[in-house]
Amino acid sequence: MSTTDEPVSFRRAEAADTRSVTRLLLGIYGEREYFVGDGPAPERNLALRIETDDTHRTLYLVATAARSCDAEPGGEVVGWLELHRSPARRLEHVALLTLAVAPRCRRRGVAGSLLRFSYDWCKAEGVVKVSLHVRAGNDAAIALYEREGFELEGRERGQIRLEPGASGDERYEDNLIMGKWL
Repeated sequence: MSTTDEPVSFRRAEAADTRSVTRLLLGIYGEREYFVGDGPAPERNLALRIETDDTHRTLYLVATAARSCDAEPGGEVVGWLELHRSPARRLEHVALLTLAVAPRCRRRGVAGSLLRFSYDWCKAEGVVKVSLHVRAGNDAAIALYEREGFELEGRERGQIRLEPGASGDERYEDNLIMGKWL
Protein backbone atom coordinates (compact mmCIF):
# COMPACT_ATOMS: atom_id res chain seq x y z
CA MET A 1 0.00 0.00 0.00
CA SER A 2 1.46 3.35 -0.92
CA THR A 3 1.72 6.16 1.58
CA THR A 4 -0.57 8.41 -0.45
CA ASP A 5 -3.59 6.12 -0.12
CA GLU A 6 -2.71 4.70 3.27
CA PRO A 7 -5.53 5.37 5.76
CA VAL A 8 -4.45 6.96 9.03
CA SER A 9 -6.52 6.94 12.21
CA PHE A 10 -6.18 9.03 15.36
CA ARG A 11 -6.82 8.09 18.98
CA ARG A 12 -5.63 8.47 22.56
CA ALA A 13 -2.40 6.60 23.23
CA GLU A 14 -2.41 3.47 25.35
CA ALA A 15 0.42 1.89 27.32
CA ALA A 16 0.51 -0.86 24.67
CA ASP A 17 1.61 1.79 22.12
CA THR A 18 4.85 2.59 23.90
CA ARG A 19 7.10 0.24 21.93
CA SER A 20 5.88 1.66 18.62
CA VAL A 21 6.00 5.26 19.89
CA THR A 22 9.53 4.76 21.19
CA ARG A 23 10.58 3.31 17.82
CA LEU A 24 9.09 6.37 16.07
CA LEU A 25 10.85 8.78 18.43
CA LEU A 26 14.18 6.95 18.16
CA GLY A 27 14.02 7.33 14.39
CA ILE A 28 13.33 11.05 14.63
CA TYR A 29 16.09 11.61 17.21
CA GLY A 30 18.37 9.68 14.84
CA GLU A 31 17.70 12.23 12.10
CA ARG A 32 19.39 14.81 14.39
CA GLU A 33 17.51 17.67 12.73
CA TYR A 34 14.31 18.10 14.69
CA PHE A 35 14.46 17.21 18.38
CA VAL A 36 16.86 18.84 20.80
CA GLY A 37 17.56 16.02 23.26
CA ASP A 38 19.72 12.95 22.86
CA GLY A 39 16.88 10.43 22.74
CA PRO A 40 13.44 9.56 24.02
CA ALA A 41 12.64 8.52 27.56
CA PRO A 42 12.87 4.78 28.19
CA GLU A 43 9.88 2.80 26.93
CA ARG A 44 8.94 1.78 30.49
CA ASN A 45 8.82 5.42 31.63
CA LEU A 46 6.55 6.36 28.74
CA ALA A 47 4.18 3.47 29.50
CA LEU A 48 4.00 4.55 33.13
CA ARG A 49 3.26 8.16 32.14
CA ILE A 50 0.49 7.11 29.77
CA GLU A 51 -1.06 4.86 32.43
CA THR A 52 -0.80 7.24 35.39
CA ASP A 53 -0.80 10.86 34.19
CA ASP A 54 -3.94 12.85 34.97
CA THR A 55 -5.97 12.93 31.74
CA HIS A 56 -7.21 16.43 32.66
CA ARG A 57 -3.64 17.72 32.66
CA THR A 58 -1.97 15.64 29.95
CA LEU A 59 -3.00 14.36 26.54
CA TYR A 60 -1.21 11.65 24.56
CA LEU A 61 -2.38 10.96 21.01
CA VAL A 62 -1.20 8.58 18.30
CA ALA A 63 -1.78 8.42 14.57
CA THR A 64 -1.73 4.85 13.29
CA ALA A 65 -1.52 3.29 9.84
CA ALA A 66 -1.70 -0.34 8.76
CA ARG A 67 1.36 -0.50 6.53
CA SER A 68 1.74 -4.22 6.13
CA CYS A 69 0.58 -7.59 7.43
CA ASP A 70 3.24 -7.47 10.13
CA ALA A 71 2.07 -4.11 11.51
CA GLU A 72 1.28 -4.09 15.22
CA PRO A 73 -2.34 -4.66 16.29
CA GLY A 74 -4.16 -1.36 15.86
CA GLY A 75 -1.61 -0.28 13.25
CA GLU A 76 1.88 1.14 13.20
CA VAL A 77 2.30 4.42 15.09
CA VAL A 78 3.20 7.09 12.52
CA GLY A 79 2.42 10.17 14.61
CA TRP A 80 2.68 11.23 18.26
CA LEU A 81 1.35 14.24 20.13
CA GLU A 82 1.79 15.23 23.77
CA LEU A 83 0.19 18.16 25.54
CA HIS A 84 1.12 18.97 29.13
CA ARG A 85 -0.45 21.55 31.42
CA SER A 86 1.55 23.05 34.25
CA PRO A 87 0.51 22.13 37.79
CA ALA A 88 0.75 25.83 38.68
CA ARG A 89 -2.74 27.36 38.80
CA ARG A 90 -1.59 30.54 37.05
CA LEU A 91 -0.17 28.55 34.14
CA GLU A 92 -2.71 25.76 33.75
CA HIS A 93 -4.51 27.57 30.91
CA VAL A 94 -1.47 26.79 28.69
CA ALA A 95 -0.46 23.38 27.35
CA LEU A 96 3.06 22.66 26.07
CA LEU A 97 3.13 20.70 22.82
CA THR A 98 5.41 17.95 21.52
CA LEU A 99 4.67 16.58 18.04
CA ALA A 100 6.36 13.91 15.92
CA VAL A 101 5.51 12.31 12.56
CA ALA A 102 7.25 9.43 10.79
CA PRO A 103 9.21 10.56 7.70
CA ARG A 104 7.01 8.59 5.29
CA CYS A 105 3.88 10.37 6.58
CA ARG A 106 5.17 13.94 6.68
CA ARG A 107 3.45 16.57 4.55
CA ARG A 108 0.36 14.36 4.28
CA GLY A 109 -1.84 16.04 6.92
CA VAL A 110 -0.99 13.77 9.86
CA ALA A 111 0.48 16.52 12.05
CA GLY A 112 -2.34 18.96 11.31
CA SER A 113 -4.94 16.30 12.07
CA LEU A 114 -3.26 15.46 15.38
CA LEU A 115 -3.25 19.15 16.28
CA ARG A 116 -6.91 19.66 15.38
CA PHE A 117 -7.88 16.51 17.31
CA SER A 118 -6.05 17.90 20.37
CA TYR A 119 -7.90 21.24 20.28
CA ASP A 120 -11.14 19.49 21.36
CA TRP A 121 -9.36 18.21 24.48
CA CYS A 122 -7.97 21.69 25.13
CA LYS A 123 -11.39 23.27 24.98
CA ALA A 124 -12.90 20.59 27.23
CA GLU A 125 -10.14 21.03 29.82
CA GLY A 126 -9.99 24.83 29.82
CA VAL A 127 -6.72 25.15 27.91
CA VAL A 128 -6.86 28.41 25.96
CA LYS A 129 -3.30 28.52 24.66
CA VAL A 130 -0.92 25.95 23.16
CA SER A 131 2.78 26.71 23.33
CA LEU A 132 5.71 24.95 21.68
CA HIS A 133 9.44 25.08 21.05
CA VAL A 134 10.82 24.45 17.56
CA ARG A 135 14.32 24.59 16.13
CA ALA A 136 14.78 27.65 13.91
CA GLY A 137 16.05 25.48 11.05
CA ASN A 138 12.95 23.26 11.00
CA ASP A 139 11.24 25.14 8.16
CA ALA A 140 8.58 22.48 7.50
CA ALA A 141 7.42 22.44 11.14
CA ILE A 142 7.42 26.24 11.36
CA ALA A 143 5.30 26.43 8.19
CA LEU A 144 2.86 23.87 9.64
CA TYR A 145 2.54 25.77 12.90
CA GLU A 146 2.00 29.06 11.09
CA ARG A 147 -0.73 27.47 8.92
CA GLU A 148 -2.35 26.28 12.16
CA GLY A 149 -2.35 29.84 13.53
CA PHE A 150 0.70 29.69 15.81
CA GLU A 151 2.71 32.89 16.11
CA LEU A 152 6.32 33.49 16.98
CA GLU A 153 6.52 34.66 20.60
CA GLY A 154 10.23 34.49 21.27
CA ARG A 155 13.66 33.40 20.15
CA GLU A 156 16.37 31.89 22.31
CA ARG A 157 19.56 32.71 20.41
CA GLY A 158 22.15 29.96 20.16
CA GLN A 159 20.14 27.76 22.53
CA ILE A 160 20.87 24.49 20.72
CA ARG A 161 24.42 23.21 20.30
CA LEU A 162 24.89 21.44 16.98
CA GLU A 163 27.49 18.92 15.93
CA PRO A 164 30.83 20.64 15.21
CA GLY A 165 31.28 21.81 11.62
CA ALA A 166 33.79 20.32 9.18
CA SER A 167 36.48 22.61 10.59
CA GLY A 168 35.64 21.52 14.15
CA ASP A 169 34.14 24.90 15.08
CA GLU A 170 31.26 25.15 17.55
CA ARG A 171 27.88 25.78 15.91
CA TYR A 172 24.57 26.78 17.45
CA GLU A 173 20.94 27.08 16.39
CA ASP A 174 18.17 29.28 17.75
CA ASN A 175 15.14 27.85 19.54
CA LEU A 176 11.83 29.46 18.61
CA ILE A 177 8.91 29.74 21.01
CA MET A 178 5.53 29.77 19.30
CA GLY A 179 2.02 29.96 20.67
CA LYS A 180 -1.59 29.75 19.58
CA TRP A 181 -4.61 31.12 21.39
CA LEU A 182 -7.61 28.84 20.88
